[in-house]
Amino acid sequence: MTNRMKLSIGLTAIAVGSAVVLIASFFVHAAQAPTTDLVGNELYPIVPRGWVPATIGQLIAIGGVFTILGGAALAFVYDRPFTWARAAIGAWLFVAMTLVVFAIIPNQWVALTQASLEWTPQKILVTIPPALVLGNDISISYATFSQMIVGGYPVMMLGLIATVMVVWQNRKKAVSKPKPTPVSSFGRPMREGPG
Repeated sequence: MTNRMKLSIGLTAIAVGSAVVLIASFFVHAAQAPTTDLVGNELYPIVPRGWVPATIGQLIAIGGVFTILGGAALAFVYDRPFTWARAAIGAWLFVAMTLVVFAIIPNQWVALTQASLEWTPQKILVTIPPALVLGNDISISYATFSQMIVGGYPVMMLGLIATVMVVWQNRKKAVSKPKPTPVSSFGRPMREGPG
């Protein structure tokens, strides 16, 4: 793929991702808006309301953000000679990706579970049988379960990102190389078989 082709595909991905982010963000806004304004006029009648459509819209918007980041990486960084400017762009793209993965997604999860789903410490998810815990009453609330997910998610994503980076770095090493021809102690190539 030529650099010009990578640039055009990357810029197209940036444009498509930007459009997806704008449309999905408006959809999320409309899904979370009240049904009427202060005067009594109906607001956004064709948009479904509730946390499910809003969460779907947020997931689509995050997909658009990743499309923008991937398009920028393809257009400006991928498989090009590295310069200080390209290194700075690549670092910025990686930081932007990690901010989305490690800051925005966990924040939205906590907001969803606390506000929309109302996973409070008073709502019990599971009660452990007293026979398993020496006769004690131990229960796990929905809020605790949400925090378990918030605590385990960054660890899982950090491992996934590290694994993907190692696999990506070793992708060119996996290409099959021609078998080296044996050389005699006199420096001449050796022939195999009768001759």
